[in-house]
Amino acid sequence: METILQVVDLWKHFGGITAVSGYELELPRGEIYGLIGPNGAGKTTVFNLISGVIKPSKGKIIFKGRDITRFRPDQVSTLGLTRTFQNLRLFPSLTVEMNLKIAAHMHARCGFWPTLFNTPFFFREEKAIEERVETILELFGMREFAQEIASNLPYGWQRKLDIARALMCQPEVLLLDEPSAGMNTSEAEDLAHLIETIHGEFRLTMMIVEHRMPFVMGLARKIQVLDYGSVIAFGTPEEIRNDSRVIEAYLGVGDLIA
Repeated sequence: METILQVVDLWKHFGGITAVSGYELELPRGEIYGLIGPNGAGKTTVFNLISGVIKPSKGKIIFKGRDITRFRPDQVSTLGLTRTFQNLRLFPSLTVEMNLKIAAHMHARCGFWPTLFNTPFFFREEKAIEERVETILELFGMREFAQEIASNLPYGWQRKLDIARALMCQPEVLLLDEPSAGMNTSEAEDLAHLIETIHGEFRLTMMIVEHRMPFVMGLARKIQVLDYGSVIAFGTPEEIRNDSRVIEAYLGVGDLIA
């Protein structure tokens, strides 16, 4: 299968601390991979490196055959690699609809002058954005919340809005950082079904960082396990569930990954 995202010998040092050491990844187009590990294992740091939020001390990140190691986050997103954050990054005082539209303008091609003079190109692009907003609202079951202020939504819906906003950037690869954080079991199960739906609907390649093991193991075809910044295991959910190194990394608590 075609590799859409490749990470080669990635390292990150913060002073005398090594947060990520020799991380490698070959993510096939159209797959869902999981990235798990104990607290402080380096999972979010890996996402921050891949998405350009921080720069590596060493190594390469190749996206669609292009070296993006030193790209800014906006450049990475424009190429088609988008991520969510563990802590919500919504515009809390704006409506759901406006949150989605702002995200869509990341890919807007209409410049200053066409916008200023309301050219036909400007109106065509605005119409395309409106149509995509409608599609996303319908898919996420959020049409009734379109004019609701984002901060007024229940927490579970804010989580969904965060993912919906990422989809407005029209990604080919979507990195989800703790998407079910703070949700109850029912909300997490509903979100898992939604992720499966958008994976198929948009033919996305996805990578998910999660602490909730049933959630990620029910979605991911392959899973990497990080411990102290290094990959200690890689395989199917069943292989990971029974790997002694993984059980040891989780303090020997087998139920944690059951």
